[in-house]
Amino acid sequence: MKKLILIIGLGVLTMPLMAQLSQAERDFAINYLETTHANIVEAVKDLPEESFNYTPKDGGWSVSNALEHILLTETAFFGMAQGTLANDEAMSEKDLSAQDAVLIGMLANRGTKVKTAPPFEPSGKWSSKAEMLSELEKSRTKLVEFLSSTNADLRGHVTTLPFGDADVYQIILVISAHSQRHTFQMQEVLAEMNAM
Repeated sequence: MKKLILIIGLGVLTMPLMAQLSQAERDFAINYLETTHANIVEAVKDLPEESFNYTPKDGGWSVSNALEHILLTETAFFGMAQGTLANDEAMSEKDLSAQDAVLIGMLANRGTKVKTAPPFEPSGKWSSKAEMLSELEKSRTKLVEFLSSTNADLRGHVTTLPFGDADVYQIILVISAHSQRHTFQMQEVLAEMNAM
């Protein structure tokens, strides 16, 4: 019996340790999801349909288009995060945590224009603002619940995004930063409309 306990103990000691999120990291990501969600709701909830669907003079996206794009990409990013967690080959010993702030700054910054991929182009998938806000509420609730309860190694699973390697925790940060970027876009569109 003592030999069995010793063998099990040695086995546990030689297993790779999972890099658990710190409580500060978990709290930051949850707060960022909740804050960016609240900012979107604040920007669009009281908009009349004319303002919600106003298309800028340069032919860019309306507020409605930007919100649809947020929803489409959010679903895709969370799916990517879950797929990366399920892929044992995605395990890495890279520590990418020093890039968190850089990633947020890069994604939220409207100074660099990026053409979106065709699957994320707005196409009128949702029929109303209320439906879109309800979908966003469901999505953010799911993300917050995931972050609040998961014991998965979000730092140890890494994938490659168009701008470089990112761990699963950073994919969640990308969701918030990307929605922040497009909330800024909504504000720009509304400012143009109000200046007319």
